Amino acid sequence: MTEKLHIFAVSDSVGETAEKIAVASVLQFKVERSITRFSRVTKEEQVMEIIDQAAEEDAIIIYTIVKPELSALLANKAQERGVRAVNVLLPLFEVIQEKTGLKPSNISGLTHKMDDHYFNRMQAIEFTIEHDNGQDLEGFGDADLIILGLPRTSKTPLSMHLANLGIKVANYPILHDTEIPDEILELKGKVPMVGLTIDIDTLMELRRERLRSFEDADLDTLDEQVAEELDNAYRIFAKLKCLVIDVTMDDVETIGNTITHRFNLPLKVSHRRF
Repeated sequence: MTEKLHIFAVSDSVGETAEKIAVASVLQFKVERSITRFSRVTKEEQVMEIIDQAAEEDAIIIYTIVKPELSALLANKAQERGVRAVNVLLPLFEVIQEKTGLKPSNISGLTHKMDDHYFNRMQAIEFTIEHDNGQDLEGFGDADLIILGLPRTSKTPLSMHLANLGIKVANYPILHDTEIPDEILELKGKVPMVGLTIDIDTLMELRRERLRSFEDADLDTLDEQVAEELDNAYRIFAKLKCLVIDVTMDDVETIGNTITHRFNLPLKVSHRRF
């Protein structure tokens, strides 16, 4: 029995996967624990150095080395030195290979490959942050999608969800006295636009909860204000010919799928909850 647990997370890429698995595992045990990540391990001498250190410190090795020769070397040498080593990729590789009849490509770091999709996604996220809640109106013309909506209709979470799919999104808030700026009016028919609305009873409850935190909140006029906001939103949506989506019952993934399908925007994702 040991009162201390030391895990080496070893990878021929950046090592995030091995480290996360190590963290998730050690948290289940109430012992003193520490994790050391070894990244970019691509040479035999590096493997031998790690095994020597693991033997000295009585550490467990968790590794995600995809090169078969280097992975086999680590497994064999660890066994010779009496070091416990676990290839966390191997069981899944074997199942996928059996299922598909294909062999893995054994290319390191595929999840961090700096391909076009990665850069597009980063640019989309940066753009969406810079054009959140009506910021930088002059840049709205560069958006792939413009979202307009009442407060509490998840404009920002939806925008960020779509940005993670590589879609540049700008969003603009609508209140009871909002007038749509010329910068957006000029984009009618040029940039896809979506208007978000919500059930009036749900919106009323959300507003009440928010206003209760303010000492001088006027709840008596809330009904009228919310009705005016909804009326103004629908007038604006009609003027811009937006696709109108009621967000009352759906999550951002479902709404995002509706939008990407309607405007033929890139990617479609699904999320199954249990």
